[in-house]
Amino acid sequence: MVRSVLACLAAALVAPAVADTIVIGPTGPYTIQQAIDLAADGDVVELLDGVYAGSGNRDLEFHGKAITVRSQSGNPAACTIDCQGSNQAYHRGFIFLDDEGLDSIVEGVTVTGGHADGDGGGMACLLGYPTVRNCRFVDNWASGDGGGLKTGGPTVVEDCWFAGNEAMGGGGAATTVAFDVTAVFARCTFVDNVALGYGGGHRT
Repeated sequence: MVRSVLACLAAALVAPAVADTIVIGPTGPYTIQQAIDLAADGDVVELLDGVYAGSGNRDLEFHGKAITVRSQSGNPAACTIDCQGSNQAYHRGFIFLDDEGLDSIVEGVTVTGGHADGDGGGMACLLGYPTVRNCRFVDNWASGDGGGLKTGGPTVVEDCWFAGNEAMGGGGAATTVAFDVTAVFARCTFVDNVALGYGGGHRT
């Protein structure tokens, strides 16, 4: 009997942790950043449809975590992160700075109103390279490159829509500037994006 109890305890200790899903809406119970901060590797932060705005719902950082932030409905047109950026208040949707990899995922959301003093108006993948799937980048602006998205590494961008983004440098919609790695853009659509430099749509 004792042997059986010990065996069960040992099995419990080696059992894989069950991923949690943290569900939030535009009015709580947490902001997106608070939910990200609560999440552990493998967890999902699931967003109910609506518009997310203000502090804690923009300039979002994963802090190196292998988590997923996604809309619950899977419809990016119904789940919006409104950065409310301007020349007086620079804000992006997401910024990746902590060696995030492809198991850090953003899926099924719209990022709009980003306004960056630098690269990546809607999302800046500077020192982290996530997977971005089924997202919309609409009406974002950057003083540098990548009005919608900037990456310099092996980010994977799938089934995304880029519309009305603008960059004062290159890549009105998106820019990928790297010499030893390759970002993947698959089945993406580019509409009415503008750059003063090279690549109104996508600069590489």
